[in-house]
Amino acid sequence: MTQRKHILFICTGNTCRSPMAEGLFRKLSAHHPEWQAGSAGTAAWPGQAASPETLHVLREHGVNLSSHESRPVTDELMKNATDVYAMTESHLAALLANFPEHADKVRLVTCYTGNRGIADPIGCGQTAYNNVARQLTIAIQAIIARMEQQE
Repeated sequence: MTQRKHILFICTGNTCRSPMAEGLFRKLSAHHPEWQAGSAGTAAWPGQAASPETLHVLREHGVNLSSHESRPVTDELMKNATDVYAMTESHLAALLANFPEHADKVRLVTCYTGNRGIADPIGCGQTAYNNVARQLTIAIQAIIARMEQQE
């Protein structure tokens, strides 16, 4: 029997990388309806829309995240997640410091690809967002492959 999973992606403001990862994960794992994804930020201001550049790149991938609203990471979100993926080492460190009881489910988003994390594209133009989408697609495909192996 297939296990229900809830994946949580974490960045800083929850307007660029983590919502992009959430949207791409939903698209790439559509054949697993029992898997859910969400996102949050270590320093997110609640209720902010995803950045226009993020929405643009997601539309190019056939993902509509126009209803996204940023939210800070909370103990409840951490508790409800089966797996938590941080965009950078600093996000990983913040999660481990603030939620040590959930350390066993927290990893770097690029942990299965050998890369060192996903840099923040904010203020760097659409090309940077396109690059982040490519990096996240590779990382998420590796995460999905690992999840499928574990079933």
